[in-house]
Amino acid sequence: MRNYLDIPLTLILLLILTAVLLWPLDQPYPGPEWGDKLAHLIAFAALVFPLARTGRFSLLSVLFGAITFGGIIELLQPNFNRNADIIDWIADISGALLGGTFGLIFRHYRMH
Repeated sequence: MRNYLDIPLTLILLLILTAVLLWPLDQPYPGPEWGDKLAHLIAFAALVFPLARTGRFSLLSVLFGAITFGGIIELLQPNFNRNADIIDWIADISGALLGGTFGLIFRHYRMH
């Protein structure tokens, strides 16, 4: 991944996540409850990783942005026939921290 792709990739992921997380559901999530939480964790790790990897923005601001985005999405979901769930937000936060950690590790080993 080139350094100049971090912002476009993050914006694309942000748009996809917004659409997926606010898409109205006719029925509950199919599958085990933890599957939804795992999807949130992976999605937010993927969202944070590119910017954490390149280091063009401070990791603290990237994490704050991702965590805030996750919280806003959870607050908006009841307007789209979805349930707001604090555990989903905790999974978002965990994913953001995981993506940030992997981004820092990747950046460290790429520099050496």
